[in-house]
Amino acid sequence: MSEPLVEQFLTKSSADTSEGSSASLPLGGCSPAMIVGGCSPAMIAGGCSPAFGSESPAPVRNPSPPREILGLSDNIGGTAFSKHWLFRTLMNLLKVIEQPVDNAATTSESVSNTDANGDCVKGSSLDESNSTQLNDSSKSVKEAAKDSPAKDRQLAGAQLDSIPTADSDIINISDTLQDELCQLWDMSSDENVAKLLQEFKAVDILVEVISKSNAPRATEIAIGILGNMACTASVCESMASSQFLVVLSLSLLGKTDAPTLVEATRFLTTVLSNEKCRDVWLKEYASDTKYIEDIKFILRSSVNKDLLTNTASLLDYILDVSDELCRTWSSVTLLTAVVEALKQLGLVVEEGTFSLLHCLQMMSTQTNGVAAIIDEVESTVDILKEFLLKICEDEIVNLEDRRAGVVASAVSVLNSALTSSPAGYSLLFSDKKCIRCLLKILYACDKEGLARHTPASSPHRSLSSDNLITTLKEVLFLIVADIISIGYKEETELSQIDSAEDSISERTTPSWLQYMNNDCEKTRLKSLTAGIVKHCSVEILKFIRTLSEKYELTRLQLVIKDTYDNIPHTDSNSSSDSDNANKFL
Repeated sequence: MSEPLVEQFLTKSSADTSEGSSASLPLGGCSPAMIVGGCSPAMIAGGCSPAFGSESPAPVRNPSPPREILGLSDNIGGTAFSKHWLFRTLMNLLKVIEQPVDNAATTSESVSNTDANGDCVKGSSLDESNSTQLNDSSKSVKEAAKDSPAKDRQLAGAQLDSIPTADSDIINISDTLQDELCQLWDMSSDENVAKLLQEFKAVDILVEVISKSNAPRATEIAIGILGNMACTASVCESMASSQFLVVLSLSLLGKTDAPTLVEATRFLTTVLSNEKCRDVWLKEYASDTKYIEDIKFILRSSVNKDLLTNTASLLDYILDVSDELCRTWSSVTLLTAVVEALKQLGLVVEEGTFSLLHCLQMMSTQTNGVAAIIDEVESTVDILKEFLLKICEDEIVNLEDRRAGVVASAVSVLNSALTSSPAGYSLLFSDKKCIRCLLKILYACDKEGLARHTPASSPHRSLSSDNLITTLKEVLFLIVADIISIGYKEETELSQIDSAEDSISERTTPSWLQYMNNDCEKTRLKSLTAGIVKHCSVEILKFIRTLSEKYELTRLQLVIKDTYDNIPHTDSNSSSDSDNANKFL
């Protein structure tokens, strides 16, 4: 059997030390200490300079040669990180975890004591017994990973459930060891360090930490390091081969410690981004409804912004890459959890809000999701309306970067809610700010309007962004057309019910018509009427004209007339539309 990697590292370290302690002197009489201390090659060949002799009262030496020249470097790849320090830190962590609870705090302090040079004071961490201990511990985890998936799942859950909650039972890791582990956490984001950690069986050790540790801080750091390591594709694929790790990491969703949950959700999102191994985790999600229940509990209960953002990203990833889980998980309880999380985040235009709105859009593509939206149509429309109003707080709606996508998600869900449950339209009629918001977004989608208000220094939108904006505009026109149609229908029904003695002046003008006639900017109003002709129907424009005449809205009538006058006559379809317009005008 080949010599273990840790023992190879120990042998190399020992050999380097032996070479540095040789009793033989070089030609010039300089000891190895003097060579390391700074004698130049010329001084070694010809002897030390007289300036260094006994007659010199204040000897001055040259700088020490680089450790790489002497073959003493233990840097990790091209980094400044030390292999020796990395291995020693792993050993210190392992010693703490394997101690009984009563002795763990004391041990954590003793193994972390270091001298000025950074080496262990009490005993050497680089000895053969420690190497054996490291490999034995990693072996125990590997043996557990060979068990059946069902046994792994049961074992992981049992170990997590058995963690004591009393303060007296919590393992206290010393501040020194915590600092070292945090340094290791930062280092692990480097690909070279991540690969070396994998060679040193760090994944197995960290799994031991998570499964055995009673310290939330230790669990947080361990899963955080694994999250950084998972950014390296080869390491992530190796992790997926351990069913025990898969089950253990998902079981962390049931923890109550917020920092641990933040890192656990980040790790789970990272592994899903690797297409080669994501199916292993998706299969485990599908195996137990506990995981989605844990996610829903976090979304509806947490007030931690980072945790909500990470959990939203995780859920968004799952629903996006797995049609099966999107179908089975779409429900009223998940919808209400997402809405609660949106409220908690304050609908701020940030990553968490983007992910949650996209989750709603993914749910709206499923039959179960549409049914959930119908059941919760009031809360769904209200939260979407509130988000769109926040987007429209600025005079010009910004659809650059990812904003176009998140607005499209919100509008898509709103369209599903309105078409599936027409009662939702009444929620839009009650506030003229809604029609104002929709018209502002429509105007921002218009190419001329967007070009006019886009700084010259801004890069041009990509083709995919243009396609997204075009689709967004078409959906918005459909929503506005439906609002106008339903509004016209309601006005017609009211007119039929009212007796002949009721005068027009006694009837209140609908809020959306008031806005279009009194408050809407003329360029936006023209963009709306022209878009209705292009994307919807002249009949919709006829409804607006009829109502504008009924309530004597002169400004709106003039804009509609101007729209018909500018209908092009370049083809048969346009001529047909123009003829129809002229007939009804």
